[in-house]
Amino acid sequence: MAHFYDCSNPKSLELKQEITTPSQATKAGKRIYPSVTTIIGSTIKDPFLDSVWKPRSMVEFARMEEHWDKSWKELEQLCYGERECPQTGKMIPSSEFGTRVHNCAEKLLNAYVQGVYYDEDKWYDPYAQPFIDWVEEMGHKVVATEYMISDNTIKTCGSIDVVLRGSHSNELFLCDYKCRKRKQFYEKDLWQLAIESEMIRRKGKLDYLPQCISICIDINTKKHHHKVWSEDQVKEAIQIFKWMSKLYWKLRMK
Repeated sequence: MAHFYDCSNPKSLELKQEITTPSQATKAGKRIYPSVTTIIGSTIKDPFLDSVWKPRSMVEFARMEEHWDKSWKELEQLCYGERECPQTGKMIPSSEFGTRVHNCAEKLLNAYVQGVYYDEDKWYDPYAQPFIDWVEEMGHKVVATEYMISDNTIKTCGSIDVVLRGSHSNELFLCDYKCRKRKQFYEKDLWQLAIESEMIRRKGKLDYLPQCISICIDINTKKHHHKVWSEDQVKEAIQIFKWMSKLYWKLRMK
């Protein structure tokens, strides 16, 4: 689903839930920007996954008796897979599983920083805890969680899972979590992080580009795998996203 934000006030970015299309966004105002993930998801399509596998899967799900009452959006979510909920044992959409793990990571990080009590979630906390352990072991400083940032030149808005300050370098770096069945990293992971790193650099007028680290959370083992993207990879990804953004605005935001 496409997401659009009111970026009129950089200090208070607001998700406009009633806006779901580029046409609606254009009519709503000049500072209504598509999210980073919306631009990526709407611009780059895989010729097999998006044109063959996904439509075929939706038809197959629609023909199943247990899914007869689902809307096309619910069927679309099934294409991205399901995960077993550790609490109920029932299958839930991958996106819901990932959201629960993300929420636990944010909660645990904030509790770690503030030194306060938190409501334990014995089912999902274990998937997030290794990251907090790593941050504490490395001595990194948590600067912000779920940090929202926009840019009036690139015309987009992004949400960063966590911004950290390195214990040795004293420089900012970004981390983004993905829940997957095994150790997997994709170019889209980098595109998202890279442009958010560039927006951080521009906003803070930094003389360096914040490092980008993708965190793959293995849902089978709860083990965390870290992918540190090189500076050259990040710079190339920034340029790729800028091209995507220009194309999106040229074709969709009329």
